[in-house]
Order: sequence, then C-alpha cells, then structure tokens
Amino acid sequence: MSDEANKVTIKTGNTRNDEGELEPYMFTVHQHGMQHGYFTVNDFDTPEEAKAAAMGLAEQLKATPWVSPFVKHRGVILADYGTAAKIRRFILSLYNGYTYPVDLSDISGMDKRHFGIVLELMTSYHTLGENDKAFLELAEEIKKEFGTDD
Repeated sequence: MSDEANKVTIKTGNTRNDEGELEPYMFTVHQHGMQHGYFTVNDFDTPEEAKAAAMGLAEQLKATPWVSPFVKHRGVILADYGTAAKIRRFILSLYNGYTYPVDLSDISGMDKRHFGIVLELMTSYHTLGENDKAFLELAEEIKKEFGTDD
C-alpha cells in the first residue's frame, strides 16, 4: 500500500471551558479512513497524557500499518476444511446474524491458531463494525462462493 494510504492522523475534539477558551476533551487516531483509537481526557490525568497515548498509537500504526484481519486471514477463511467452514459461518453471522445464525459452541473444538483468528476477527468487528470494507467484501464473497449450507 502507498504511504498515503497508510497515513495516520490524530484529530482533536475541543470544547469551551468556563472562561470560553477551547480545550481538548478527546483525541482520535485514524488510518485507512477508519478510527483506530479514541482517547478522552477524562480517562487520563491530563490532556497531555491523553494526547501522548494517541500519539503512541499513531507511532505504532506508522511503524506497522493496520491490515484488516479479514484480509490477513483470507487464505485460511476460504480454505476447504471444517474449521475454515466454521469461521466462514461466524463471519456470515457477523454480517447478518438473523439470516446466518451461528452456534458458538463451534469454537470449543478449535485449536489455538484458529481460535486466535476468530478472536482477532471478532475484536476487529467490535471496533470497526461494517466500516471495514474488507469485512463486507469477504462476507459477500463467502455468500456467493459457499452459499448458506456451508
């Protein structure tokens, strides 16, 4: 990916104090058009500490740009074996849980590697939801390629 696509930005949310002066109340960290961090001043002792936490995440993302786990684990997810099928069902459930309900007991038999992938997918979905285009594209591909009987 280009440097521009990996660009990290920090945005500041300001509010007016009792004297009418602007002061920060939160900092957000963005990459690939998605928010990856939210740091409120109330969660830290000072605004400077909240900003430092945001800058720390920004530096981390600059050093190791974020890659959607739906891209990173695509090969495993689309593979032709039972545990991969369970992961696909899980993804479809995230996509539309009413149409594609999943039996979460499927994860009990997963080895450490596959369970780690499911946790990474779930964490990413919890953070970004359907703002991750890679998630939406993969779910559509799974629907098309594997149908609902997977």
